[in-house]
Amino acid sequence: MINWIHDLRSKRNFTLWFSVCVMSTGILGILLLILRALFGDTPGPSLFITFLYFTSQSNILVTLIVLLFLLGYSSKKWFKYIAFIGLLNIVITGVIFHILITPYMSNVTFTNHILHTVNPLLYLIFYYVIVTDFVELKKFWISLIYPLVYLSSVYIIIEPMFGNMLDRLLPDFAGARYVYPFLDPRLYDNQIYGLLLFNLGILAPLICILAFLLILLKTKIERSLKLNIKKTTQMRT
Repeated sequence: MINWIHDLRSKRNFTLWFSVCVMSTGILGILLLILRALFGDTPGPSLFITFLYFTSQSNILVTLIVLLFLLGYSSKKWFKYIAFIGLLNIVITGVIFHILITPYMSNVTFTNHILHTVNPLLYLIFYYVIVTDFVELKKFWISLIYPLVYLSSVYIIIEPMFGNMLDRLLPDFAGARYVYPFLDPRLYDNQIYGLLLFNLGILAPLICILAFLLILLKTKIERSLKLNIKKTTQMRT
């Protein structure tokens, strides 16, 4: 696999066109979200709540990250951090959708697959094959800031201020006023205790482990690539 990544990374045309492809599918997903909202019965409110979803924000974030890469910002010190934050966000988006959200859906649309399947997979390849810098293992916690801020905003801002709107616009979606079903205490047998147990006792630790493993994989890949290049250089000299 290391040789495969090295070969792909050395091909400038691949780096350019694959990055453009990732950004294009990201834009496609965002446009599909906007069009779906605008062609609904309540275009204004629907467009607004579209951007309350972690999925929407994650897809916008990774699209902007790839754009920054194409504009030459990958050499900036901050780029490796937002690139990894985007990775964790989009992986969470894909995993949680397929495991926790689809059981509540009667139909998974093309738009859903673009946002939750295609874009996460493409960004995974982009991050591990094309992005060269990486976050140190001891700083894995940086990627957790965005999910924690988002989770807090659901209970502090979104549900209190827009919960009724969400319920009205999505009457058939369980837990709509809390954006996602697994964030709604009413859907747990023990309500708030069940919510805390699942989200803080199970989901949060799993996300921490996921963040750590994603960095560990990136670290091993980059170190192996560096060692591979060093050996090749020594053999030539």
